[in-house]
Amino acid sequence: MNVTVIDLGLGNLGSVMQALKRAGADPHLSADPAEVAKAERVILPGVAAFGVGIQRAANFKPAVQEVLARHAPVLGICLGMQILFEEGEEDGVRPGLGLLPGRVTKLPPSVQVPHIGWQKLRATGESPLGPRGWAYFAHSYRCEAPDEVTQAWVDHGPVRIAAVVGRGSLYGVQYHPEKSAGDGEALLKSFLRL
Repeated sequence: MNVTVIDLGLGNLGSVMQALKRAGADPHLSADPAEVAKAERVILPGVAAFGVGIQRAANFKPAVQEVLARHAPVLGICLGMQILFEEGEEDGVRPGLGLLPGRVTKLPPSVQVPHIGWQKLRATGESPLGPRGWAYFAHSYRCEAPDEVTQAWVDHGPVRIAAVVGRGSLYGVQYHPEKSAGDGEALLKSFLRL
């Protein structure tokens, strides 16, 4: 199963590549938008601030749009999910890739920041990714995603955090499936079967 992982030079590339291999994929790392545009399926990972993430990802937008136009699956992980949205307020308000509706905002004061640790996913209904079980989170900002794209969430005190989003063949996970043991591997396997 071929998967192209976009190399933004940010964060968790090694652990994502290893998790994909464990899930049965043959991952390929690429920093070339032309190569990404031809991919069978794409993963956009990232661990950094929204500002630097969108700076590095902006030139991949046409490539990702081309992949989505072919209805090939795309998955954003953590920062990779956040930059799929219309805008983010980390490092000042900046436009995102605009592929999903919603904003990325700082977690409210009632949530310990950074939000790090394991939480139980709560599915909102049917999702091709089948999000279930426990997930490992590490973030300080959240996607304020509308209900129509939210496929699973977690409760953190009085705050509901979108954990899995999707529309068409585009998906995002706020947590780290590569660090979420068996439940994270199950989600990656579901993505590979799309």
